[in-house]
Amino acid sequence: MDRGRKAMPVQNKACMKKYVKRCQDRHRQKLRDMKSSVDNKSPRQATHLKTKAKTHALMEDRFAQIETENRILLEKMSHIMRVSEIDCLAHENA
Repeated sequence: MDRGRKAMPVQNKACMKKYVKRCQDRHRQKLRDMKSSVDNKSPRQATHLKTKAKTHALMEDRFAQIETENRILLEKMSHIMRVSEIDCLAHENA
């Protein structure tokens, strides 16, 4: 027994000893049956961080810019082809 219980006057030491043992056994049983209260799951992901909207918007802008540049190049190439075709015909006729 601990010091506090030794100092307590009791009528029947045997009954008190039995009562304390029963309380200690009940306490140990509760400790064994206790379920952990620590959350070991990974933290919940924020959807706004998963989607990365800014990166997606920047990529869309870049793709639009590339498409515009490709269209301009294609127009220049078709112009060159038309002009060279006319020049070839002019040289053949001369």
